Amino acid sequence: MRTYLALAAREAGVPIRHHVLEAARRAIGEAVPVPVDRWRTAEWRAPGDGVVVLSWSNEPEDAGLPEQLTGGADRVLGYCGYLGDRKPDEDLLVGADDLGAAADTLGGVFSLFRADAGGFEAATSISRACPIYYAEAGGVRFAGSRAILVHLAARAAETGLSRPGPAYDVLGLHTMVRHGFFASEETPFQGVSALPNSGTLIARHGTALKVVERELPEQGPVPRSRSEARARIEPLAEALLAACVPFRQHDRPVQLALSGGRDSRLIAAALSAQDIPFVGATHGFADHPDVVLSKRVADALGAEWMCDFTERRDDDTVEVRHPVLRAHDIVRMCEGMNSAYERVNGWRSFDAQPRSSGSGGERLRGGFLTDQDDITPDGVDRRLKVIFAAQHQLLTPEANARAEVRLDHWRERARADGIDVLDKLHMFYRTGRWLAGSHTATLMNWCYYHPFLDARVVREALALPAEWRYSEEPVYLLLERLAPQLGHIPFDGKRWRFDRSRPRLPWKRREWEGRAPMLPAGGTSGFNWRRKYGPELATVMREQILSSPAELWDIADRKKIEPLLDQIPPKKASQSWHLLTLSVLLSNIWREPAPDLPRVSIPIPR
Repeated sequence: MRTYLALAAREAGVPIRHHVLEAARRAIGEAVPVPVDRWRTAEWRAPGDGVVVLSWSNEPEDAGLPEQLTGGADRVLGYCGYLGDRKPDEDLLVGADDLGAAADTLGGVFSLFRADAGGFEAATSISRACPIYYAEAGGVRFAGSRAILVHLAARAAETGLSRPGPAYDVLGLHTMVRHGFFASEETPFQGVSALPNSGTLIARHGTALKVVERELPEQGPVPRSRSEARARIEPLAEALLAACVPFRQHDRPVQLALSGGRDSRLIAAALSAQDIPFVGATHGFADHPDVVLSKRVADALGAEWMCDFTERRDDDTVEVRHPVLRAHDIVRMCEGMNSAYERVNGWRSFDAQPRSSGSGGERLRGGFLTDQDDITPDGVDRRLKVIFAAQHQLLTPEANARAEVRLDHWRERARADGIDVLDKLHMFYRTGRWLAGSHTATLMNWCYYHPFLDARVVREALALPAEWRYSEEPVYLLLERLAPQLGHIPFDGKRWRFDRSRPRLPWKRREWEGRAPMLPAGGTSGFNWRRKYGPELATVMREQILSSPAELWDIADRKKIEPLLDQIPPKKASQSWHLLTLSVLLSNIWREPAPDLPRVSIPIPR
């Protein structure tokens, strides 16, 4: 994992103050949960110290990974993630007149920082899986790959303190109660924003801080025939195959998180088509569809398979980490922008084995359209209300008023964009905000590659009409092209959208019935302890949430929350996890060492 912070004085000839740089160097300990002695640091300073780039990496020097900073004395480049073709891409980005325009010609999953004596630029890729956060305070512009790092450095410039504490944008946290991630460019921290997808931040001496949003691809028409459809997916297929090329720089098999769904199966097909060896890895109870089907996929492709089986104890319980520890870890890792409902890895010694998953595959299927059956204007409007104003009855009037502003903006866009608005919203906020947190966590420990988030793949996917991707036919055709031997293996939970109606012709029905999806059979196969926990965990959740700082109740209505916390099993388990996360964030528990807390038992239904 490489972490960056770029700083530039607003006016030429003004150096960055020493205490601001010291605050930034100290803040790395709070910004990323990596032991301080594991960091390698690199810095670049312009003459006069008016522009400074700080970088940290926990990647081993002998792993063959990119340098933290590249370029020369006059201009320096650093980037998070990876480029599609490292050396020529680095040379292009260092020398290009327009950093954002150059980025839009490349593959890979990345965010870019480039500086010279006149200031700096920072750019996100189209997927924004590697985020950039920015702020301006005390006559200094800041851009970094970690929001806390940007915030604490900006607070030092604003307050004059070398050890400032965080200041929270409490009302902005309303979206965390609703969904457990941010559906905006806001962050938990006052004055810090996320740079948009395909965004370029320009910080030059003597001019205003500028954000440029680069254009997204234009969509073509829906194919009129099967032969035209196959031709239309060919550029996407080539981009997906090219997105697997970076795996070749490693001499170990790819560990692919494989499930029973479409997306990880398509990555397995692409790896197999490129003759890149991989190990299918899954976890769960032995009878869960993900476990059963992932093995069938691996076997069909001749790949190795392994499973971390969940054990059921003799007393019909499963033992889990204390929820406060889970929340402590995710706030540290995801900076208060992901919920403890999610499972995100913690720090471990860096392992250079390449890893991957099917994350981001919704882009090929229409984003939020993947689970949207009603695509009429009224149906789209109802989905917009869910995205921006869900759980309004649990929040305060002030929090709901803030949500209405965002809802009105996207309703206006929907009038022009139609169903495509749900695809773009998914890319901006589900991929660009929710997924960005877990992607960062993976980069901390492994050489992690996400082919579906590759900039070339995303651009080619967006060039296909949203209504066609909604049908799932493009993904079907990709699988047929890359690994036709997988066609007989059903999916977990759902058929292809275009294959849901029973055929009228009797001789086609048997084949259709053979494609029936595999469903959980009850017991452990469909058990999710995070949603069906018992009294022991419910008590822990209630005590922690109700002892939260008063700021939590500026956004959540305590009178409505209290009875929810008494329900066993909970009816709104997600909101309980989201509130727990905010409790840990606002109380600043996350800034302290993790407490010593016992594991908790969850009863499994018979």
